[in-house]
Amino acid sequence: MESTWRAGDFVPPRRLGVGLTYIPGAPAVEASRGAVDYLELSPDILCHEQVEGGTRRLVPQPARLEQMLRDTEGVPVVVHGLGLSIGSARGWNAAYLELLDTVRELRPFFWHSEHLGFLTVDGPGGELNVGTPLPLPFTEEALELLVPRGEALARRYGVPFLLENLTWYLPGLPSDGGRDEVAFLNDFVERSGCGLLLDLYNLHCNAVNHGFDALEALGRLRLDRVVQVHVAGGDTHDGFLMDVHSQVVPEPVWELLEWLVPRAPHLAGISYELLEEARLSPDTVLQQLERARSLWRLHPALAGKAGRHGAA
Repeated sequence: MESTWRAGDFVPPRRLGVGLTYIPGAPAVEASRGAVDYLELSPDILCHEQVEGGTRRLVPQPARLEQMLRDTEGVPVVVHGLGLSIGSARGWNAAYLELLDTVRELRPFFWHSEHLGFLTVDGPGGELNVGTPLPLPFTEEALELLVPRGEALARRYGVPFLLENLTWYLPGLPSDGGRDEVAFLNDFVERSGCGLLLDLYNLHCNAVNHGFDALEALGRLRLDRVVQVHVAGGDTHDGFLMDVHSQVVPEPVWELLEWLVPRAPHLAGISYELLEEARLSPDTVLQQLERARSLWRLHPALAGKAGRHGAA
């Protein structure tokens, strides 16, 4: 695969189409093989963590790597990371990048992405992994930390790096000059030359939980930098919509996707995102994929074309 990234420039990747989270051995994923144009792989599921002398390592598991190579043979792959912790003040997780290097050698990917947040903090006994991404403040200081890291990631792998909007549950995140997440993401892509992974379910959760208009927020976003979209569905806990990808996509998220697709000129993929714990039937997953494909066909570049791989 040829590199599509040039320093300082945003170069959109090839359009792929409709994708699905790669979950090894999941019946729904197996049943959907003929219905997807690509698979979204999280390298974190291919390893186990070791901590030796205070140093964290992510050790690839040969059996998992071999299964991944079999399962993704002949299918385009994109990477969605969980453990980089790009926003950690002390530095990102170098062990994750070593793991991603290994994956890249075995299975090239069209782009890679990470969450706008951080996982690791300084604790009493050294580095502490909090287990779920925490949001960054929408400040100039945070941008100055993230922009060179995004540039470095795109340079390292020669394909676009995408930053994903995050779900958060505490109001009043620090910001500069009234900057919200949309303005922060716009500033990031403008300065870094990177793209966006727009998680519409995360946006919907934040809109419901914090009382803002999701469509108004979308209208302010740099849609020309949206490369990939996530759709998903989750549960409610103690009155909050939760970022758990275990259900079918709710109607408000489909409505946001229908509005977005014709307006995102460089959109290259729509992924239905699932967690391994999801208990949806293969038929249900296939129905969700078909609905995503019906909206993918609204892409202005497709001009009514249809079909797998070649049409995208």
